[in-house]
Amino acid sequence: MKRKETVTLCIWLAFCLFVCIESLRLGVGSFKMPGPGFIPFGASLFTGLIALSLLLIGKAKRTIRETAPFFQGGRVIKVLYMVCALFLYPFFLSQLGFFLCTLFFAGFSLKMIEPQRWRTVLVISIGAAITCYLLFDVFLRIQLPKGILIRKLF
Repeated sequence: MKRKETVTLCIWLAFCLFVCIESLRLGVGSFKMPGPGFIPFGASLFTGLIALSLLLIGKAKRTIRETAPFFQGGRVIKVLYMVCALFLYPFFLSQLGFFLCTLFFAGFSLKMIEPQRWRTVLVISIGAAITCYLLFDVFLRIQLPKGILIRKLF
């Protein structure tokens, strides 16, 4: 593992630890009645666990990888497409609704970042949209934009 990667992962770990501590100060609450620090605590906990596992795996393997420069090939174009998609997502959210917008965003992301087969893209994007809808609308009871299509059907 390169020194840059190690330093970056240590910075992520420190940041996640800071967010976890501040989230606890805000109040996490319970699963049935989450507090204002519930989501930041969970997100930083999972991010910290991922960073810690990458750090431990990299140190255990002790391998040095050669990485390509950032501006080589079509990486910059892919990053720009994804940034545009991230900015367009909230604009189309009220028109298309949460489910369709999430479905299209996940599909676009899968085809854009590392092109996958269409069957894989469809299965993962439909699964992601259904999972997000169930999590936010059904379990957490957060009102999500229904979109024009759902309003016309019902």
